Amino acid sequence: MAREDSTSTTWTAREGRGAFGGFIGPRNLVDQVAHAAPWLFDGTHPDFHRLPAPGPGRLIELGGDSLGWWTILLAAERLESAARPTPAQIADYFALSCACHFASVATYVPTDVDAKIRRALWLDQTDPSELARMHAFALSIEHWDITGVSRRIVTVDGVGLVSGHDGERLSILCGAWIGASHARLNDAADAAEQAIHAELEREARAFELVRARVGDELRLLDLATVLTHNQGDVMQSLGTKEARCVPDAVRSRFTDLARERFDRYGGAFGRAARLYKELLSGEGHRHYPLREVKILRASPALLLPIGPFLDGFGEMLARHPGWSPAQRAEVVTGLLEGCRKVAGQEGYYRALCGFDEAHPGGIAALEPHFATAARREWKTDATRKKVGVRRVSFESSYQKRARHGN
Repeated sequence: MAREDSTSTTWTAREGRGAFGGFIGPRNLVDQVAHAAPWLFDGTHPDFHRLPAPGPGRLIELGGDSLGWWTILLAAERLESAARPTPAQIADYFALSCACHFASVATYVPTDVDAKIRRALWLDQTDPSELARMHAFALSIEHWDITGVSRRIVTVDGVGLVSGHDGERLSILCGAWIGASHARLNDAADAAEQAIHAELEREARAFELVRARVGDELRLLDLATVLTHNQGDVMQSLGTKEARCVPDAVRSRFTDLARERFDRYGGAFGRAARLYKELLSGEGHRHYPLREVKILRASPALLLPIGPFLDGFGEMLARHPGWSPAQRAEVVTGLLEGCRKVAGQEGYYRALCGFDEAHPGGIAALEPHFATAARREWKTDATRKKVGVRRVSFESSYQKRARHGN
């Protein structure tokens, strides 16, 4: 049954610090998502009315379909704060944390629940039956559709979608592996290990398929970014002291894929890391300058793609409907501030180039709306030189360097 209402959902922070067993309370957690992605709650997302109304049951029972993460968010008030949560509440809080993370991780202000879903909640769980529910949930999120909450996705024929969300899922699976190993649930540990292997194998296959295609170097570089990020997630999860419950000989199957023993997964992660280090490492920051530009949170269309090839993103910003000149100047100011603060990145310059090309009169037409600092940054020789590089020239240079490094 499709949702018939378009009523805005207002989330109000109503909990004290550490309201859920020392962690952020569930309402405050969802409130963070609502601030990062209000369009998930106010009825403006294009897919909102496709959502079924949440059925009865616990949160951990609601994530089974492709938009299960969203269903969980809309039913989050079912989970109350608890100073000493029960095993069932811990399992539901785990499901909610995963849903919040998947909903927000590709926005400008992601929630900070990594440690919870990778480690803490798995080790806090004392009930074997609830731990089994958490394991089943972790395996099922492979089917979640994140296309409505991320533009950082690479589509590969024969493989499907590859994205940073896959790294988040790998983190959760690593947590499942660690949790099962701690509890000595061998079958569950084996299932998690095999799921990790299957995902890494899938990503390696995607990389090698694109690597073999002449002329597809920009997509190869996008994949290099994703694979390097995802391997980093695995390393963060399996490099903790809690992960030592998994024997080193077994754990090393998945660690340091980017640095050694390139017989694993055909060396794809090593090749990806080399391309990333040589060409893309300046783009691997957290986009803090854009977090201050709240207008960018107004629509899923404004989510940031994979850098540095952001000319198209800049063109979209120049044409986005409904903005006043002052609001467009605010967005340009955020990009200029990013250029000033983040050394080595190219993506913000490319977004400015695309904006300058697409906006009537170029960025110069917005100068009356700039503060002094933005006007000064826009007029520097370094900025004008970077923005003056045509898109075809910029992308061609990366294609050549990727082909040479490949």
